[in-house]
Amino acid sequence: MGSDNPFQKLFAEAGIQGTGRFDQEGRELDPETGKPIEEVVLGYERRGGNKVVTTVRDIPEARSEEFLGYIKKAFGTGGNIQDGLLVIQGDRRAQLVRWFEKQGIRVRGNRD
Repeated sequence: MGSDNPFQKLFAEAGIQGTGRFDQEGRELDPETGKPIEEVVLGYERRGGNKVVTTVRDIPEARSEEFLGYIKKAFGTGGNIQDGLLVIQGDRRAQLVRWFEKQGIRVRGNRD
């Protein structure tokens, strides 16, 4: 919890410590920088003939595996991490835009 949290002293006195994972607006914080994850960049590529992948850039490295797991489970698709990019099988741009925006994260790049 940040020092600007009006309840920090009350929580400390009660022996309650926050996870530090969310800011006051409910946005999830990057564990490396302590700042909210505000934006990701989507890409779209054709690989090996007819294979299509959607890439996601600007996910903090410490959270990449976690985000990949959520995405794979939510969309029933495969994916992996290559050179810091999340590589999701298939054209999942529209679904990812909705999913990230629901998390309060802006999406740039190739949205359609």
